[in-house]
Amino acid sequence: MASYHRVLQVLGRSVDQKSVECDHDIHPWDILINNERWEGKVRLIGFVDVFIVICYTGESRFEKGVLIYKDDDAIRTIMKSKAVEEAKITPESIGLKLLNPEEPEPADETKRKEPKRYFLFDEDKGGLDYKITSLGHPIGLKTEYPLKSLAKYDIKIRKGRDGAMRKRILRGVKQHDLFDLMHDAIRAGIITHAQLIGTIIGKTVGGSALEDVTGKYVSAFVGVKGSNNLSLSGERV
Repeated sequence: MASYHRVLQVLGRSVDQKSVECDHDIHPWDILINNERWEGKVRLIGFVDVFIVICYTGESRFEKGVLIYKDDDAIRTIMKSKAVEEAKITPESIGLKLLNPEEPEPADETKRKEPKRYFLFDEDKGGLDYKITSLGHPIGLKTEYPLKSLAKYDIKIRKGRDGAMRKRILRGVKQHDLFDLMHDAIRAGIITHAQLIGTIIGKTVGGSALEDVTGKYVSAFVGVKGSNNLSLSGERV
């Protein structure tokens, strides 16, 4: 069997990508995948839009793994695709629960209906585990997967005692909100000063919220400027 790094490469992913949020071994007793405990070494690799759980042996010998979608837009796109609809696969048929039941059309046409949300993250404050429910599928050395492999996955991860590792795991499995996405964009160096300020003005209303966003932007930008690994050489003011 190939290295799990090769499997990631087939998926167009790498642990060296800037979008990697966590890349940690998890003790097999600290994670459940659909109430199943995997034998062997378990590695959690979290990206901005998905996270991947891999079971491996030796140094990096791939045994099995699953990819879990964190982005509701990606989940909606998959479930609305022609092939999935023709196969009569629906969120209900695989047990994926709609978190925001549909509401009647708003009387005010300027108000948009909230998009359907399926990704569920439960931090269980005061508890011992992170709990995630979302759409996913098994992975391997191939780029196409049968539609029947789409399934609902329930993942339970023990929080652990190491604060730094716990924070990385949290970012790896949690869906990113506007503030997180802004941090991601700055850290990866994919938007400019002007574009960022335009996004803030366009999406944020109210003084306190704007101050909060700007504060996070400034601290993140300073961190990037002091890094040897990331470059903002194309930055324009």
